[in-house]
Amino acid sequence: MNKTPWIIGTVAVALITAGTIYAMQAKDTPSDTNIQAGLGGATASSRIIVPEGTRIAMTLQTGLTTKTANVGDRFEATMASPVSVNGRVAIPDGAKVSGHVILAEQPGKASGRGQLQLSYDQVTFGGHAYDLGTRSQVYESASGTTKDVALIGGGTVAGGVVGAIVGGDKSVAKGAAVGAVAGTGASLMTRGPQLTLERGTALRASLDQAVSVRRS
Repeated sequence: MNKTPWIIGTVAVALITAGTIYAMQAKDTPSDTNIQAGLGGATASSRIIVPEGTRIAMTLQTGLTTKTANVGDRFEATMASPVSVNGRVAIPDGAKVSGHVILAEQPGKASGRGQLQLSYDQVTFGGHAYDLGTRSQVYESASGTTKDVALIGGGTVAGGVVGAIVGGDKSVAKGAAVGAVAGTGASLMTRGPQLTLERGTALRASLDQAVSVRRS
């Protein structure tokens, strides 16, 4: 009796059965991707997402002034209070913040205000650095208008006094006019107040993008 067909058939049945069992097991056993999707992911579950728009409070550690600051100058700050998400601390207080100046303008000589704007680039804690990609508001110095008015007014008064001395009371008006011109010239030669952000200045910002950090 030729057993070859019987052996071949038995082997074929065994292979089919094994393939079916493997397929059923593969179907019932979720892949790593499916596990991560169902549980938020091994990576996702070990991280906290700080949403865009979250308010952060910092303390400046590097003094800045429009008198000397240039675009690109680096500065440092520290987190003044922790940032929490769903009751978990995402960014601890004291975390180091690094950034650079993106706008630095001195006040004009005739008018205008000094301006500074900062970019908060990274926050570092627990041996890891995370991109913040957030800009500050535009900080402005006080207006120089009061100073200019004082200079012009002072020039007017001084000119009037000189006119009275030189030409009598009739020359007061002419002297005042001359003094006003001199006062205006002095104003044009003098800058308005510089803007200074001293070390220890409180900084506030809202995140321009979501930040993913490791769980502590």
